[in-house]
Amino acid sequence: MSEEKKMKILHIYRSEPNDDTMKLVEILSRDRDAAEFRLYIGDPNYDTLVQMIFDADQTVSWW
Repeated sequence: MSEEKKMKILHIYRSEPNDDTMKLVEILSRDRDAAEFRLYIGDPNYDTLVQMIFDADQTVSWW
């Protein structure tokens, strides 16, 4: 029995997301492996971010 590979989506947040943004993230993430990166918290590790972008099939940046 083979398992279907899910599309990977990465959400990058420039600022703290509001309720509307989180609802859109939920809709876009359905049936996908979703990851998040929050630029507004602490000192972001950009090397990690670049790797996450390359690992994702789709990347969405949220202002």
